[in-house]
Amino acid sequence: MPLSTQTPRFPEALHALAQLRAQLVEELKQGRRDRLAHKLQLDDAIACLQWCEAHSITASAKVTQLPETRTRTPSSEYRILEDHETEDRSIWTELQQGDQPLRPSPGMLLVDAGLWPD
Repeated sequence: MPLSTQTPRFPEALHALAQLRAQLVEELKQGRRDRLAHKLQLDDAIACLQWCEAHSITASAKVTQLPETRTRTPSSEYRILEDHETEDRSIWTELQQGDQPLRPSPGMLLVDAGLWPD
């Protein structure tokens, strides 16, 4: 769920891409099968831009890819914890998604979209 309700950032770009997509669909209807790959690529680009907009992700977002864990055993994993402003680890809580702990795995991306002030 996005944390931001900012004004849409890419409306003109999405509109232009939608127009190009509509043109490609018409060409496909006229039998131009060679346009299918371009249309599918455009569909993916539009979906990516819409997803970025929905989550307030811009080109200036900071992205970190989680590396392999240092302990290379099947039971070693990353955990996301909230420290509740204390160094007392007995008070820390693990982030939950629904009723399950959210445990990212190596290769997953952490995105800082700049929604929180430094």
